[in-house]
Amino acid sequence: MVLMEKEMEKRNFLNWYYLYATTEEIEKAKRTNKEALERLINEYSDEIEKINKSRRLYESISQSREITQEPYPVSCP
Repeated sequence: MVLMEKEMEKRNFLNWYYLYATTEEIEKAKRTNKEALERLINEYSDEIEKINKSRRLYESISQSREITQEPYPVSCP
């Protein structure tokens, strides 16, 4: 039972942190419940880093696609 609760805590925190929390919400959480937020960030730092790497890679790929998909001017005869 404890493992299930721990996994749910992990999933809920990571979903909130990356999908829903704005910078302002994270800062507010740091002010109101600093110890709990620091514990969660420290505890799930490996997952946070994996998500950060994935996000940077995705953004890099998206930007390179935007550059290569720019339409070329059509020349009229």
